[in-house]
Amino acid sequence: MNSTPKITFPTRIEHLGAASAVRPAVVVAVPVKDEAARIVACLASMGDQTDVDFATVCVILLLNNCTDTTADDVRALAPQLPYAVHMHLVELPAPYANAGWARRLGMEAAADLVRPDGLILTTDADTVVDSDWIAANQAEIAKGVDAVAGYVMADPMELMELPANILERGSLEWEYQQLVAELVARVDPDPCDPWPRHNQNCGASAAITAQAYRMIGGLPPKPVGEDRALFESLRRMDCNIRHSLDVQVVTSARTDGRALGGLSDAIRLRGDADHPCDEMLEVAMVTLRRAMWRSQLRTLWKGRPETITRSDWPARLQVSERDLRRAVDRPHFGEFWAELESLSPRLRRALVTGGGLKTELRRMRKLVEHVRARAKAAAKLAKAQQQTQAA
Repeated sequence: MNSTPKITFPTRIEHLGAASAVRPAVVVAVPVKDEAARIVACLASMGDQTDVDFATVCVILLLNNCTDTTADDVRALAPQLPYAVHMHLVELPAPYANAGWARRLGMEAAADLVRPDGLILTTDADTVVDSDWIAANQAEIAKGVDAVAGYVMADPMELMELPANILERGSLEWEYQQLVAELVARVDPDPCDPWPRHNQNCGASAAITAQAYRMIGGLPPKPVGEDRALFESLRRMDCNIRHSLDVQVVTSARTDGRALGGLSDAIRLRGDADHPCDEMLEVAMVTLRRAMWRSQLRTLWKGRPETITRSDWPARLQVSERDLRRAVDRPHFGEFWAELESLSPRLRRALVTGGGLKTELRRMRKLVEHVRARAKAAAKLAKAQQQTQAA
């Protein structure tokens, strides 16, 4: 559980837009830093939602350290919006002036406002959400999951302005990412997150039940990667996460972003062949090993956890029996697995670099072809057995 202390900063709150329920069913938290050029499109897209009762929706804008006309633009637009807007204006001191704290403060305000059985969503101020974004998130939550990671696409118009070498690497990384998602879904299947799915964990589109948010202690306010840290906190507590292809947004492909370590930095650094790709993109064989071992160890941990330390797993993981026994005793498999990843040199991350991307992509294609063939063969065998039993 995240144990971040509750810290408050002097904040001015303006209530704008339409009236909403005292305790809305849906609250959207948006961190904002000098987004005068994009905030109107973001808010307008949320006003175009279908199959939503806007009286139950509120959008919280956490304007931190803004020096442009963002606040004035929000005030001018608010009377035209069909939902309530709570604009929080705050000056964060240097140690806290980052995307992690801005998003945490926005989501904490959302958690305080939303009804106990409600839904907290978050997106970015440079993002346009699909017209069914709220409804699609609600539909996924209704299936019994605790959180939804939406599919984030870069603005195609802005992508076309990028240099050819960056576009080529981005295309290769995208294909590799899709193949990784399929490989992991087939090797380590999750009934709450079946294939087809993606593997993004991005703040541009995230939804979490109010109950799950409170259970994990809120969003970890990391200066970089706070969105991934949120989903990692959920995984540690064995919460159910859906990586939905039905929940989609389009975000900016600019290279001068507001958040250090965000998408803009990732796009800009694609021009460096030695720079690692996205941290989700490991070399092919390490990806396979991680998925296989996670699946095998989850089965053992849920069934007969004592056998993990009495088998060859300590040697395979290169972890002492004592350390492995301590990890096995964790109350959640997610905590057990996270500890193993920190202990085992065999689970150390080996990221793909730009220079090695094409080679690893060829390997990943072959691995996915192999697991597809195995799945097809297994399905044929199951069908034959059913026909035999019926006869």
